[in-house]
Amino acid sequence: MPVPPSIAMFITKIRKKFGLACVDTYTLNRVYIMAVTELIHAHGYEGAMKRLFEWGFTMGHAYLLRMERELKKFKLDVPTLKFFGRAAWYLFSGTDPEIEVNEKKVEEGSYFEVIVRDRESPWDSGFKLGKKAAFYPAGAYEGASNTFALIVAGGKWYAVCRNTKSLAAGDDYTEIFNVYIPVNRPPNKVINDYSQLFDFLDLEYSLKLYEKTFGPLRK
Repeated sequence: MPVPPSIAMFITKIRKKFGLACVDTYTLNRVYIMAVTELIHAHGYEGAMKRLFEWGFTMGHAYLLRMERELKKFKLDVPTLKFFGRAAWYLFSGTDPEIEVNEKKVEEGSYFEVIVRDRESPWDSGFKLGKKAAFYPAGAYEGASNTFALIVAGGKWYAVCRNTKSLAAGDDYTEIFNVYIPVNRPPNKVINDYSQLFDFLDLEYSLKLYEKTFGPLRK
C-alpha cells in the first residue's frame, strides 16, 4: 500500500525536527524477540508483557509531549485519528499498516476506535510463542493517545489500547485495538462494550496507569 504524500511529508518533518533515523525492521524484529524471550524467562509471561506495555506507555507519552506544539492545531476526530494512527505505526515500526477508524455514539458522547492491522509486524513476525507478544506498541499507542487527548481535547476522552491479535500467537496479522473513551462513561459500561479488550489486562490496569502518569480523569 503506497504511503500518501501527506503522511510521508509529516514523517519527514518529524524525523528532521527530532533527529530520528529510519526504522530497520529486521533489527527491530530481532532485538524485540530477544527482549521478549529474556523477559519471559526472568518474569514469566504475564510479568514480561506488563513490563513491555508500561515501557511502551512511557515512551508514547514522552514522545507526544515533544510534539505538543505541533499537535495543538489538530482535533480529535476520525480523519485526524486515521492519519496519526497510520503515521505512528509507519514511523516507529517501519511498515505500512491497514487502519480502521470508527466513531460510535453513546449517551456520554462518542467512542473513537483506531484499529491497526499489520501482516508484516516487526514486533512479532517470525516468532512462534503461541501467545500475543506486541505489548510494547500497544502500550505506546495507549500512552501517546492519552497524551494526544489531553493536548487536543482537554482530557474529555481517555484511551485504552490492547494487542488483540498477534502473529506470534498464530494469527494472520497483528492487531492493535485502541479506543478513545468519554471520561464520563461508567467503567462497567465500558467493560460491557469492549469485553474483548480485557481478557488479559483489565480496565482498572489502564486507569491506574493513567492516574499514575496524568493524575485523575478530568470529569
